Amino acid sequence: MRVAINGLGRIGRQLLRQLHGVAGLELVAVNDVAEPAALAHLVKWDSLHGRAGFPVAWADGRLQLGDLRVPLSRIADPGQLPFGALGAEVVVDCTGSFTRRAEAARHLGSGVARVILSSPSADADLTVILGVNPERLADPGAQIVSAADPAAHALALLVTVLDAAFGVEGGLATAVESYRNDQRILDLPHADGRLGRAAALNMIPAPCAAATCLAQVLPAMAGRFDALAVRVPTPDVSLLDLSVTLGRDATAEAIRAAFLQAGAALPGLVEVLEEPLVSVDLRGATASCILDPFLTRILTPRFVKVFAWYDNEVAAAARLKDLCLALGGAR
Repeated sequence: MRVAINGLGRIGRQLLRQLHGVAGLELVAVNDVAEPAALAHLVKWDSLHGRAGFPVAWADGRLQLGDLRVPLSRIADPGQLPFGALGAEVVVDCTGSFTRRAEAARHLGSGVARVILSSPSADADLTVILGVNPERLADPGAQIVSAADPAAHALALLVTVLDAAFGVEGGLATAVESYRNDQRILDLPHADGRLGRAAALNMIPAPCAAATCLAQVLPAMAGRFDALAVRVPTPDVSLLDLSVTLGRDATAEAIRAAFLQAGAALPGLVEVLEEPLVSVDLRGATASCILDPFLTRILTPRFVKVFAWYDNEVAAAARLKDLCLALGGAR
């Protein structure tokens, strides 16, 4: 599968790193409006994830990624990008700017077959969370595919496992999220007054699309869940707190056993902690849902609270890579 990336922000650069050297995937082009030499520097060096595992340079209109030379353009309009002419079959749009179908579909004009959005979308042809509804990728009419967001992956996997084991009636989720680049380092004007406050100094309530995405991938759960987020002063790794009403009695040990079984059935997507850890210990983890069994609480046999960790950068990029691989297998 030949892949192009639009947008080399935090997720786009992490995806670029993860695509490098993966059998069955070929990165053929990248696009970002930023200055190319600066982008090459940020691909090579990362304050959270360290140095890239391959040489990175910029010369003659191309990124040099080890032995691979990839064209790098600086075009703002997706409809003007030459990705199809460069051989791309799928574009992963990591800009976060083109989340409406009509905007994302401008990529298709160059001959690209599919577009994967790294962000939630209200009207994409399809929202896919691997481990929950991957079979939907076989639909050839789904040209614009949303990968939802990391909190949605954690929530959907939690709900899927709990529903299979105990039945799920409904719940409330709080995503304790690391701050993001849509926030401010110091207090500055912002469309959302709370997100305009200093990110590294505050716990900041913020919108969360996880429940909306859950309804897109599990329609039976529509209207039965709600979610909000609290952004905290850490740069990476987040924690989803889910209080849920079950249809059958559960114990903490039975919940742990259900997630261990799910981890065996969904390797790389679901994991279970074996010892008490903190967020920095999970930096670089690629699983979308890492159950913390030490935090599970049982108020009544059918009203429980569970927690799942996820690296909101590395795991998000890993799922985008996996979607590319899945689309390649679905051709």
